[in-house]
Amino acid sequence: MTTYHASCSCGAVEIEADGEPVVQCYCHCNSCRSFTGSPVNAPVLWPRDKVRFVKGEDKLLHYSKSGHAEAGRYSCGICYGIVGVYIFEANLFDIFGGLVRDLTFTPTLHINYENSILPIKDGLPKFRDMPEEIGGSGEMMAE
Repeated sequence: MTTYHASCSCGAVEIEADGEPVVQCYCHCNSCRSFTGSPVNAPVLWPRDKVRFVKGEDKLLHYSKSGHAEAGRYSCGICYGIVGVYIFEANLFDIFGGLVRDLTFTPTLHINYENSILPIKDGLPKFRDMPEEIGGSGEMMAE
């Protein structure tokens, strides 16, 4: 089984994910943009039980809009670099595509395209919000 590795900017916090990700995509939601400062995010999602912190867990900062103890965003307390996001409702952990050193990022769709500020014409499906099977409307948008 493949194990993927990622870390914060300074390397104080390291994370690993076992097996292949459930999905790789682009996210255009307002929340991702406000957290990353980027016009589009590149989520790579694994089941939560396949992801673990292997170094620097004591240095993690955690922020949760929902108030759930584990859900929310994780950052390094030294460099403040993003480490990942635990999506409690889906039991998935998102390690941003740019952080995973040994993964060839291969997105298959766009989510939350209704919030896009950077239109991307790449032929991939563009969901207004999310696919139906993960709680969205499943409604598609044109490029």
